[in-house]
Amino acid sequence: MPEKRVSCRRAVDVAASLLVNYGASGENARIVAEHLVDAERVGLPSHGLLRLPQYIDEISAGEIDPAAIPVHRDLGTRVAMDGRRCFGQVAAELAVGHGARLADENGLGVVTVRQSGHAGRIGAYAERLGAEGYMSIIFCSGPRSGHRVAPFNGRDGRLATNPIAFSVPTSQGPIVGDFSTAAAPEGRIRLLRDLGLDAPPETLLDANGAPTSDPGALYRDPPGTIMPFGGERLGHRGYALGLLVESMATVLAGDDTADASRVGNNLAFIVLAVDSEFRRRALDMAQYVQTSATRRGNPVSLPGAIERHRRLEANEVVLGDATWEAITERAQRIGVAFDEGRP
Repeated sequence: MPEKRVSCRRAVDVAASLLVNYGASGENARIVAEHLVDAERVGLPSHGLLRLPQYIDEISAGEIDPAAIPVHRDLGTRVAMDGRRCFGQVAAELAVGHGARLADENGLGVVTVRQSGHAGRIGAYAERLGAEGYMSIIFCSGPRSGHRVAPFNGRDGRLATNPIAFSVPTSQGPIVGDFSTAAAPEGRIRLLRDLGLDAPPETLLDANGAPTSDPGALYRDPPGTIMPFGGERLGHRGYALGLLVESMATVLAGDDTADASRVGNNLAFIVLAVDSEFRRRALDMAQYVQTSATRRGNPVSLPGAIERHRRLEANEVVLGDATWEAITERAQRIGVAFDEGRP
């Protein structure tokens, strides 16, 4: 399949320029573009520029206000943010700052975010907090229109893919985990569909509740669903975690899970300050774990290490034909011409 190779710097410029043409402020556009390109750099295209056409369509539909800035209320050790339909990345970056401030003041901070757009790769926010020396847990839920995950033993979508991310600071950089409580992120299924590839076993159900490897089943009418993390046998674990995320990110923020009018993502951040020796002890933990004898010749790595290594090596993004065509088509709608990745 044809591909477009664009330097990371150029990809940020292209994405930001297109968002500005769709009404985003320069600052908002740059935050979103850098986030999407960084997802490409760490090897997660499901949260990368594949999302750009989605955001543009949500702007056109009025679901995202590309110039919006969130507002917030201080509630002691908690901050409640209203995104006012802003980009999810814009809200999440502000939430990181509020969480760190509360942790500095109180030892602990909780931030909830409602009414913001898709927030992208939430591990990016955990990385930032971990690099600044904070321990964190981040939860992300989606609207009813994105409820593509069936509860364990169910076949109808009742939850979004509801990811969890965390950071553990060490004296040699943070340990960062980021994973969906579903068997796969929706963006990964979308990417497999666009590439004409099968979904892994125990990932998808068709509309009748039968297991399927066809990614297109998720997008038909009636739609299929994604299984919870753990699949047929152990999906009760992913389902339980999905409910935890829903409780933290949707219910705690004051929203209703079944509200069909809700759009975008909800987020919840728990940020903790640590003592002066924590990072040394955390490094001791990490080094002890890595002394395990290996299997199949694969090294024992820490969560987040692969992504950091990929980022160091990445100097360009590779866009599949479907993603490039979707971006180009949105540019042509408003008369912006691309020439080999240049607006």
